[in-house]
Amino acid sequence: GILMRKPKGHVLAVVGAQYGSEGKGVIVNYLANRYHVHVRTGGPNAGHSFIHKDRVWKMQVIPCGWTNPEAILVLGRGMLVNPEILLRELEAIREVDPTIDDRLIIDVQAGILDRSFHEEEGGTEGELHQRIGSTGEGVGVARIARIRRDPSRFKLAKDIADEYGLRRYLRENTPKLLQQYLKSGQNILLEGTQGSGLSLIHGPWPYVTSHDTNAAQLAADAGIPPMLVTRVLLVARTYPIRVAGNSGPLKNELTWEEISRRVGKQVVERTTVTNKVRRIGEWDEELLDNAITLNRPTSIAITFMDYLSPQDEGKTQWEDLSDTAKRFIRYVESRFQVQVSLIGTGGPNWNIVDRGFAV
Repeated sequence: GILMRKPKGHVLAVVGAQYGSEGKGVIVNYLANRYHVHVRTGGPNAGHSFIHKDRVWKMQVIPCGWTNPEAILVLGRGMLVNPEILLRELEAIREVDPTIDDRLIIDVQAGILDRSFHEEEGGTEGELHQRIGSTGEGVGVARIARIRRDPSRFKLAKDIADEYGLRRYLRENTPKLLQQYLKSGQNILLEGTQGSGLSLIHGPWPYVTSHDTNAAQLAADAGIPPMLVTRVLLVARTYPIRVAGNSGPLKNELTWEEISRRVGKQVVERTTVTNKVRRIGEWDEELLDNAITLNRPTSIAITFMDYLSPQDEGKTQWEDLSDTAKRFIRYVESRFQVQVSLIGTGGPNWNIVDRGFAV
């Protein structure tokens, strides 16, 4: 029989372990140079933040891996692209990297999220935000329109390319293209949005997002066969958070006053997309356990170590971490039998301790 040759490159899926906002942007940006191809699926209801060239970037459409000047950036078929946000991001990135236009690829069948969906869902004033804490960006409404298969209501990238000047970025059949990259030895990073606990299928319905958020779904949305996703990095924060409002269960919820008392300085976080104060809770073992069950990670990143152990803020070396931090990391490793390979310590540069993340 004919044996299929094993691809030379590998695929890594980066998945949030909780309810989103785990710091995936910082982690993906940190790993950017190790991956030649960065693929984003999901929608602009998630914003990924990181620091690059002394400024904070908040990406809602373009993969965070653009900071690698060699990287190819793919907006996959399962994506919902808001063309106005995309053009805004392109303009901002061009100022620091004019090559961005040669590196961006949009699948002709990627979905389009236009203003009408946003208006229909009503943003943070809308009924869905009031009822379940949705960002109200219109992602759910757009996905429903796609499912209804109504071309007058839902558009693909190829339908609006000329209107927004996006023709040059379009490519047919990105799943085939991605496998060609793999065969030639390039590594691919799938940048997940939101978190496992927000999955439409596996989360605490109805307090969930409008799509599955786990590794298998990232592969499906990018058109990558499941057997090719051989690595999964699960990103978890020391204190999980949810978006503002009536957004669903959060075990042992805390106030920002309490967190500030523990950290020893005033701390508050707002969501990237809606700019509302987030809800925060204690470390939730069951939540992580579920994410591990659904994603079978090959490694874990733990972020916001500076909340758990303020004396570790900004540290970059394992040796320099406090006993508190080391004990916590070792506990997680022994409890879940997965290596914690990256640790986010915050500080002005949002630093990372790398314990030998294996590419």
